[in-house]
Amino acid sequence: MVQERIPMNIVMDVLKLTYQEQLSNRKIAIRLGIAPLTVKKYQDQAREAGIDEWPIVKDADGGVERLRKALYPEKTVSILGMPLPDWNQVEKELRSGKKNGVTRRLLWQEYRMEHPDGLSYSRYCAHYKEFRKRDDLRIHLPHAPGEELYIDYSGPKVLITPVAGKPFYASIFVAVMGLSSYTFAYCTIDMKTPSWIEANRQTFEYLGGVPLAVIPDCTKTAVITSHRIDPRLNRTFREMGAHYGFIIAPARPLSPRDKGTVENGVLITQRALLAPLRHIMFTSIDELNRALRIRCDAFNREPFQVRPGSRHQVFESEDRPALSPLPSEPFETEAWISCRVHQDYHIAHDHFLYSVPCRLVGEEVDVRLTKRTVEIFYREERVASHLRNSDPRHRFSTCREHMPPNHRGYLEQSQKSLLHRAEQVGAGAVLFFQALFLRRHYPPQAYRTCQGILGLLKDYPPERLNAACELAVQMQSGSYRDVQGILKTGADRKLPVSSDPVPSLPAHENVRGKEYYDGGRGKESESSTGSVCDGTGT
Repeated sequence: MVQERIPMNIVMDVLKLTYQEQLSNRKIAIRLGIAPLTVKKYQDQAREAGIDEWPIVKDADGGVERLRKALYPEKTVSILGMPLPDWNQVEKELRSGKKNGVTRRLLWQEYRMEHPDGLSYSRYCAHYKEFRKRDDLRIHLPHAPGEELYIDYSGPKVLITPVAGKPFYASIFVAVMGLSSYTFAYCTIDMKTPSWIEANRQTFEYLGGVPLAVIPDCTKTAVITSHRIDPRLNRTFREMGAHYGFIIAPARPLSPRDKGTVENGVLITQRALLAPLRHIMFTSIDELNRALRIRCDAFNREPFQVRPGSRHQVFESEDRPALSPLPSEPFETEAWISCRVHQDYHIAHDHFLYSVPCRLVGEEVDVRLTKRTVEIFYREERVASHLRNSDPRHRFSTCREHMPPNHRGYLEQSQKSLLHRAEQVGAGAVLFFQALFLRRHYPPQAYRTCQGILGLLKDYPPERLNAACELAVQMQSGSYRDVQGILKTGADRKLPVSSDPVPSLPAHENVRGKEYYDGGRGKESESSTGSVCDGTGT
């Protein structure tokens, strides 16, 4: 049992009656209601501190302070005479050693190694708890109307048993206003970011407004990196704060007293809201939320046990008028993730791939996900936006402007685009390409040859390439090597080529030739005037 401390006011009365009124110890004891031996003990302790007059002289050393130290000396041994550790050093070790795994048991073991006959572990903890009481003081902070909303998840989850499906446990979100303790509870399927955002949105709609500050716990849906001074907030929750116009002020890590209102609200939720519903089997989250809404309304209207009124009355009279109005449109549920750009200048999410500018290959980007869109940001600047994909047959969503020029050119190649480029070379190149398209049954093979022909412009002028193509058409050749050989040997310069060449078309079942039209024109005209098509092809 801890020895009771000497009351300082009684000691001061003893010294006043002793030195100022000069009463005997017996009369002092009768007047103060204490024993004469106690009076003598106080007088002796005062003399040991160098105090033998009244009033106490306030010298440089502080007479009162010297008396206080004489009356309340720092304990170095316990009641049983066992040596005590330096509790200030113990406190310092525990605070600085959280990351190093320093515990009270470890410090006690080190203490027993130094003092084998010292305190047991239970007595060690009891003395340390007594020491902590001096610093473990609490302060009551007044709440302004509509200023603070405390939010957190309740510990116990609720079992949901669907009619057709596997049972699962749902989480309970709790929100409490600081001034009125107006309480709201909402059930979510999990504690991920979309559920967290939806729970906050439902809370603001239930309150009918937005408070000045929202104080969450250090959950990852609110705080990415906890810090006592400058925490790093979850980007989605931060965007929601900007949309609704509230400030996010997370509680300090490992400091439940910073949000004592919601901690008490969580306990109330478990006892007053969930406990009465424990025998009900819920088949869906919506059913549970409807039951929670009824219980919240009834609970908020119950009168306070100590102060007058109820949570609902205080909220309506003080909190609600101070709330900011809700925005015209609710916050769209979104999520932020970080991705690294692949070598094919796409980022992957949920088995789908979305393109970004090719210059960002290998960089880390931030991705904003909504129900309909995927927005990609690099250094706070939006660089790409896509409609969210859901068709597994088309996994790639690619914008052509994100491609490098060579990739874009490869995909944009077609007969029309290649013939347009051939026109810039000359008529001979156009004829060569047209004949090539007729010969090749696999278009990419013809495209590759055309690309090679156009690539010869790096080494030869357009006039020579056009003449080489004309000569290749006359030779009925469709090979890249033949055109290249003509240019290397200079055959395009040696052989005369007419200014208006008439190509010899290759043999093909769809090419009839001019003899067909010249020789049978008369018969065609006669047959065309002698019968009328009846629409049946006969």
